[in-house]
Amino acid sequence: AKVAVCRRIQQSCKMLAAQQGSLARGCGVRSPKPFTSAPVQRGSLQVCNAITRQKKEEIVQHLKEKLDDSIIVFGMRFKGLSVSTVQKFRKGLPESASMFVCKNNLMKVAVSQTEGWSSLPDAGCKGENAWVFVNEENIQDVVKHYFKFEDDLFADAKKTAAKNVEVKKPTELAVVIMDNKVLTPADLRKCENLPTKKQLLATIAGLAKQPATKIATGIKMVPTKLAIALKKVSELDEDQTKTVASVVKA
Repeated sequence: AKVAVCRRIQQSCKMLAAQQGSLARGCGVRSPKPFTSAPVQRGSLQVCNAITRQKKEEIVQHLKEKLDDSIIVFGMRFKGLSVSTVQKFRKGLPESASMFVCKNNLMKVAVSQTEGWSSLPDAGCKGENAWVFVNEENIQDVVKHYFKFEDDLFADAKKTAAKNVEVKKPTELAVVIMDNKVLTPADLRKCENLPTKKQLLATIAGLAKQPATKIATGIKMVPTKLAIALKKVSELDEDQTKTVASVVKA
């Protein structure tokens, strides 16, 4: 008898549960989601945000290191260029030079934390730029490589353009900064004539092999040339029409 009563109680409980489930479905009430689902979702978003901030910090640090090692930085327009074309330019750079594409805001942050580049943001952090960092090792080679790249693209564009249609350069310089001063593209092109560090060292080594008389004569000339150079550079503050490149050439 007791067993029969227990079975009836169990059946009654099952029927009651089934009725409650049907009523809930009829009212549009859904069963709650597992408790762990919401915390897992929030945790994944936090990880993504942390990675994003970390990546930005890494990029800024990378840019700061490049700025510290560079004597010239210029931005080149790459909008409309194919990936293979940009990669071709990158691979043609000397090992000591590099190219980096980033958001302008990140470049501004890097510049604000690095001395000697305060004129770069206002002059060049606009539009889409591929930044080229040039150190003292291969100024001449980098400048020649860029202008050959620009000229070749322009020539190819002219060949494929329709008649009587104005052809724009596929790429051009957005800004050039040297010694915290803005240079024009013409100024940068003049840097093709600058000797490389290797050439300067070779010249010094050659002087060391000269007779003592010639070495003494060369040493006497150094202060004079240095004084003239310093005087001409100081004239930049007085005559704003002059550029660093024009002073170097003179």
